[in-house]
Amino acid sequence: MQETFLKIGEMAELNHVSTQTLRLYAKNKLLEPQYLDPDTGYRYYTLEQCAKLDLIRALKSCRLSLEKIKEIFELSSEEMLLQVLEEQTGALTEELYNLSVSRNNLIRIQKNLQVLNALPPFGQVFFEYVPERKIDVQQTEFDFFAQGDKGYEHMLRHMQNYLHEHRLPPSYFINVGTIMEKEYFMKGTYTSHSAFIFVDDLYPDTDSIRLIPQSMYMSVASDNTSLELEYAQKLYEEMKKHGMVPCGDYICEVLTQFPLRNSRKLIYKIQVPIRSQSV
Repeated sequence: MQETFLKIGEMAELNHVSTQTLRLYAKNKLLEPQYLDPDTGYRYYTLEQCAKLDLIRALKSCRLSLEKIKEIFELSSEEMLLQVLEEQTGALTEELYNLSVSRNNLIRIQKNLQVLNALPPFGQVFFEYVPERKIDVQQTEFDFFAQGDKGYEHMLRHMQNYLHEHRLPPSYFINVGTIMEKEYFMKGTYTSHSAFIFVDDLYPDTDSIRLIPQSMYMSVASDNTSLELEYAQKLYEEMKKHGMVPCGDYICEVLTQFPLRNSRKLIYKIQVPIRSQSV
């Protein structure tokens, strides 16, 4: 059977690739023209080389570098080839996980912005239903109510260090907050040493994960952290006025924070799950 020879342009057109791509493969010694015309000095590809080109493109679609593909071609055993492919499978699995986490966090940011647009005026108490949520909670030596913004920043750094030290996805550090136990809220002895991040089912299991049950909440939002104590007291007074009592811990959730001109533009929502006092 007579061999079919292809010029670089013909090889490119036949396989729906560019001539630049073929030249790159040749430069990296992955796929070089196989036939040299002794009379003209021109080099040609053969039709049979299309199979190797197909393999290169398939491996590239698996996010393998040209260097790694060349390494695969040079491997001397199927066992070594299998190891390389298993390593790439693991790398892609990790990348897919990280992309899924990032996607979920982008959706969370969008939802927070939608909540912002629907908030009543800052300082106005309102009722809302909130579905079940999952959080990862860390106890700190700092106290927001005693130390103010400085204490809050230290609490955030503690949470960020926890994520770093345990190699947890840092992208979850976008929707944070603090917790005050119900008994302190009820007594009016305001103290908060607990920082948390909202997590989802992609987040690794840790001993510090908690579920916040679905509930009706009494809430109030603000962009002034110095008013949190005043608004916490206002929430408590509104509860008594409506014959309600807390049925869970007090939560301060940061909806968004934009550092502008060396200052933090922070919008937060304090919220307490409630039930009728007569129940």
